[in-house]
Order: sequence, then structure tokens, then C-alpha cells
Amino acid sequence: MTQKIILHIGSPKCGSTYLQRVMVQNSETLLQQGIHYPAPTGSHPGNAANLAEITQADVDAMFANGAHTVVLSHEDLYSLSKRGIALAGITAKTGIAVQLLVFLRPFSDFVFGDYSQFMKQFFDTFLAERKPYGGRDFETFAKRRIDTMKPAVYLTNWGKLFPGLPLILDSHRNIQPVLDTVLGQPEGMIWEVPHHETNPSLRMQDCDVIAAAMRDPGCADEDIRQMFLSAFHQTQEPDMGRSPERIAWLEEQFRPHNEALLAQFGFDNRAPVRRDA
Repeated sequence: MTQKIILHIGSPKCGSTYLQRVMVQNSETLLQQGIHYPAPTGSHPGNAANLAEITQADVDAMFANGAHTVVLSHEDLYSLSKRGIALAGITAKTGIAVQLLVFLRPFSDFVFGDYSQFMKQFFDTFLAERKPYGGRDFETFAKRRIDTMKPAVYLTNWGKLFPGLPLILDSHRNIQPVLDTVLGQPEGMIWEVPHHETNPSLRMQDCDVIAAAMRDPGCADEDIRQMFLSAFHQTQEPDMGRSPERIAWLEEQFRPHNEALLAQFGFDNRAPVRRDA
């Protein structure tokens, strides 16, 4: 059987943690069927953070246990195709097939998740400086992401490195069926992952309230910290911060990005029209 590497490169905030948790919890079951998900080296469930430094010996070791398929995953690879150069050279010489996997969600939804991730990751700094998001409001934060993101370019660059198989691009909602197909429908898979282990986004309305409190000198640090902790228990509640107006504005800003994805990859990443909008 031809050796194959399934390389999942993101995007961030598009179900990557879920995919990685599924692979970790099924790693032994999969290995018995010839599919190897090398163990992550740290607390992050992704196992390809150091892809740029991969060697022939590393690749040989991944297949040494009799595996015919190796799965590598890390969402930070999405915009950094240069990190795949070493693997591209190795697989071109050895004849190992590489299947690229990319999952996206509507960019308006992505920005909301990114805004949440910044609050979670930099909360202590924001609180200490009383300057959430580096002093940027939501629109300024979003515009910076809009101006720097080039998704069609990212995917084109990755595709040039691994031209043997067409890149698979799909919605984050289709991770399970896509993964099931590319893995050859392995038996005994457990797809359910506890919600709190999937890096759920905080609600926009909670991020807005916390940011406003940080800007208010009359609001005590301990009260703001309690707001932050409480927000983690409300991630599945309705979110007034994801308003139709914000979604429409973001979708318009991302229109050139969506047009490029549709033209070059045939993938429609626009947000569905809300019937209550």
C-alpha cells in the first residue's frame, strides 16, 4: 500500500482543536488499522508545530510501526506554507503521497472567534494595562485581520508544494465526514469530544462587556476577572454580540476574499443569510 501523509493545516478557529482531540482519543484504535497520529509533544493536541524542522529520519519513524497513513495537524500552518518545504522535499524523493486538508468557516464567524481568542489568550495583559485589544475597538481589530488575511494565496502556496493530490477544502461543519473518508472509514471511531475540550469561543457580548469594563477605571480588577471566568460558562448561550449588522459589515469587508476562494477553489465561504436579519 502506498504510504500517505494527511496534512491538516487549519485554518485557526475552524474546528482544529476538535479534529485534533478526535485523533488523540482514537490514536490507538487507528494505529491498529495502520493509521498513525504521532503523539503531540506538549499540551496542544496538534502534532505538527515543528513541521519546518522535519527530517527523513522523523518521517521514517512515523511509518516504522507498520502504518500506511500518517496524520499531521496544526492550525498555525495555514498561512505559513514555507514550513512545509522540508516535508515537500522528503515526500517528493520517497514517493509518499501528501493530502492537504483545510477547513474554513465564514470569515465573519472567524473574526468573532478570533476576537474571543485574543481575549482568552491576552486577558491578563489587557487587564494589567487596562487596554483591551491594544486599544483597538472591534471594527479596528477586524479591519486589521481583513487587511492581512490572504486565504486564497495561502492555499495556492500550499498546493504548489504538494501538487500530487488536489487540496481538500471544506466547511468546518464537515470535519467528521471528510476525515472519515480520507482515513478510509476506520472502524471504532469515537467522534464525540466534550465541548469544553474543543476551545469554544466566548460570546461576543461577553467580550464586549469585559473590554468596556477594562476601559472603566471605576471597575475593580476582581470584578472584571469574575466576568471573564463567568463567560466560560455561557459559551453555548445566545449571543447578542453577533448581530446581523456586524455580520453584514464583516461579510462585505471579506467579499474579495470570498470571491477569490470561489474563483480559484470553487468554495463558497459566505455566511448564510439569516432569516431574522
